[in-house]
Amino acid sequence: MKCTDEKIKNLQAFLKRSGFDGCAVTDLDGVNFFSDFAFAGQGDAYLLITLKKAYCFTKQMYAADLKKKTPYLSLVDSLSFEDIVKKAKTLKLKNCVFAPEATGYIPGVLFCKNGFKEAERFISAVKELKTASELARIKKACAISAKAYELFRKKLKAGMTELEAAALLENIMKTLGGEGLAFSTIMAFGPNGANPHHINSSRKLKAEEPVLMDYGCKYQGYCSDITRTFWFGKNPSAEFAKAFDAVKAAHDLGVKLVKAGVKASSVHNAVCDFFDANGKLAKYFIHGLGHSLGTAIHERPYLNPRSAEVLKTGNIVTVEPGVYFEGKFGIRYENTVLVTEKSAKILTK
Repeated sequence: MKCTDEKIKNLQAFLKRSGFDGCAVTDLDGVNFFSDFAFAGQGDAYLLITLKKAYCFTKQMYAADLKKKTPYLSLVDSLSFEDIVKKAKTLKLKNCVFAPEATGYIPGVLFCKNGFKEAERFISAVKELKTASELARIKKACAISAKAYELFRKKLKAGMTELEAAALLENIMKTLGGEGLAFSTIMAFGPNGANPHHINSSRKLKAEEPVLMDYGCKYQGYCSDITRTFWFGKNPSAEFAKAFDAVKAAHDLGVKLVKAGVKASSVHNAVCDFFDANGKLAKYFIHGLGHSLGTAIHERPYLNPRSAEVLKTGNIVTVEPGVYFEGKFGIRYENTVLVTEKSAKILTK
């Protein structure tokens, strides 16, 4: 069974369980996810999925490739929202839905006027549980990223700029089989690491200072995410070493707590409590503990204090505690993990 066929079947099963008989998918990420096809931009294709069939409304220019790669999609030569509505009426769908958070205003209004119902987050609910084929792709992306770190450390030299070092890392991932970036690489030297979302600059690497690198690649459309912080040199400061040990221990605690049936918020909160009990560091931990990923780098569930989600077997999440000291340095340590019934399995190693 092909990966996308599995995903469509999972969506159809979700629709049936929820009492729906069809759904419209109009956002690029959702369309690419369920079609398993890399449409170039928003508006290049839309989907109408019923309990038995999946229709792809798209441009004629994509038809030949789609017929070869996705024979389970019935192609419609149209990009008209009105034609999606007409098709739903022709199929006599009585309880067809769309995700309002992933649908533009104009199609949303049209759908509502024609009897479609809003169903929040049904796309993300299906995306949360990875199929075997999806997991295999994510594992490969993670393996590439983890191996790239080892090779990068051997080639990093003093005097390189952040931009040059990022390019080096990205090229290594490409040579290992990476098929693009999961997100823009963060390469932060010295005090630049204190900004969690630092933008790479021409700052040159000096001896005896920390390096924070947050990066990932894509493999067959699926992302990896990994962060490593290390001291470039042989004599890390006592302050850095102490903070690094606390962050690594917080990471290990987070991984230990991740398993099916656990509230996502409770894992984040436990790490905050750990930081408070170890040097009062919680105030320097200024972001959520993690997030899921797949075809997009940020997906549900999220490990943060506001999350109401419960982790399930088959979820993929990151565990990425960090502390940031303005004007000095930042430390983040992150792995992508698979949630199982009894534990979490680290994939980025």
